Amino acid sequence: MYLRRPIILLGDSLTQFGFGEANVTVGWASLLCAAYQRRSDVLNRGFSGYNTKHVLDLVPKLFARTNHEDVMPLFCTVFLGANDAALPGQRQHVPIDVYADNLAKIISSIRETTKTKGKDDFPIIVMTPPPVDSETWMKELGLYDEYDRTNEVARDYGKAAKQVAQEMNCSCLDTWELLEGEDIGTYCKHLSDGLHLSESGNRRVYEGLMALI
Repeated sequence: MYLRRPIILLGDSLTQFGFGEANVTVGWASLLCAAYQRRSDVLNRGFSGYNTKHVLDLVPKLFARTNHEDVMPLFCTVFLGANDAALPGQRQHVPIDVYADNLAKIISSIRETTKTKGKDDFPIIVMTPPPVDSETWMKELGLYDEYDRTNEVARDYGKAAKQVAQEMNCSCLDTWELLEGEDIGTYCKHLSDGLHLSESGNRRVYEGLMALI
């Protein structure tokens, strides 16, 4: 049976919802799927609520242990950190140094499982956590007395992800910068609920990814 070389999208809810959800009908993954139709099968491996600790244990199961060119994925995205960046005391929180270490281990595990060595034979694209609109996200959760995430912390985790990508010889898409994380008046429009992407946010991430590819 003929198999198209797949594209694998690994991440949390920002990936799981990449085909759209609730009031967001367009997702960055669905746009990518349309762009690669008849050339590649886009496999969404996004897990809502997961952090890098959870995903690290899944990698060997998600990537076929093969080095055959006809089934080797074209590339893989790793879009993690939004949950790790929950504030200390929150269930999903992972300290930033552990997050960076987990991210490096995830990349190493992908390469080991696929028997590849670097981005020349199997590109892995690290995507940083996007900005966070804490006020809107608090209302979404029904919280009124404390934040569980902040935009500044999301930015710091993004910097850690960029450093790991550089050290591991991976390309990196900085979604915090892409969505103009310095300006809440702008980036809030690209978020549907303060944390997840709106239609405009999804389109920007897709466009940024395509420019990087």
